[in-house]
Amino acid sequence: MTADRHRDVIVVGAGPAGSAVACHLARSGLDVLLLEKSSFPREKVCGDGLTPRAVQELRTLGIDLDAPGWFPNKGIRLIADGRRLELDWPDAHGLTRTRADLDELLARQAVAAGATLRENTKVTAPLQTRGRVTGVETETATHEARLVIAADGASSRLSVALGLRPSATRPIGIAGRRYFRSPRHDEAHLEIWLDLAPAAYGWIFGMGDGTCNVGVALLRTDHPDYRGLLSRWLTTLPPAWGLTEHNATG
Repeated sequence: MTADRHRDVIVVGAGPAGSAVACHLARSGLDVLLLEKSSFPREKVCGDGLTPRAVQELRTLGIDLDAPGWFPNKGIRLIADGRRLELDWPDAHGLTRTRADLDELLARQAVAAGATLRENTKVTAPLQTRGRVTGVETETATHEARLVIAADGASSRLSVALGLRPSATRPIGIAGRRYFRSPRHDEAHLEIWLDLAPAAYGWIFGMGDGTCNVGVALLRTDHPDYRGLLSRWLTTLPPAWGLTEHNATG
């Protein structure tokens, strides 16, 4: 196993959080190593919706929001018990962009700021000296740094390896989604259906490219039937919306 040079910061995980912090720290002049277990582009189950606060953060990071691939929305539409409530974002707009695109854009922006990105690099264990985390091990090398940031998701294997586990009573969500060709792809509002089932909701987010991101989220159980919930919900929606197996693109 080889030893990498000593860094100022190691960030484990190149999702939006990891790439954003790597970008900011690299811009400040620090030597940042960003480790990602997979390679880009990569998928992530997500609604692809960005609120105005997220849009502002993208601007701060220097992401070109005038480039192709972004689709604006002006608010959110809530549907429950046969009623609809439309809430516009105050003095701003939201966006949609696929996570396959977004995550790579943010990782490349971190690289442009000076961070070193290593893809297909799985962190296997933390390095510790006198109870302090001083780096990480990967399958092929050791990496030391003044600071290690765990941005490896809700399940954070790095945190678990340090004995930090989430509360067993904390509710955990699970979700499933598909893309569909749909005439609703250019809707001005993100749409949330709140009463699909107890502790579950659905969404329809227009992507502006002829497709909608459609999915469901629910609290995790021993056998979470998110596929069945999504299928049953779609059969109740108007056929003209095109949210059918024939129109599914992924």
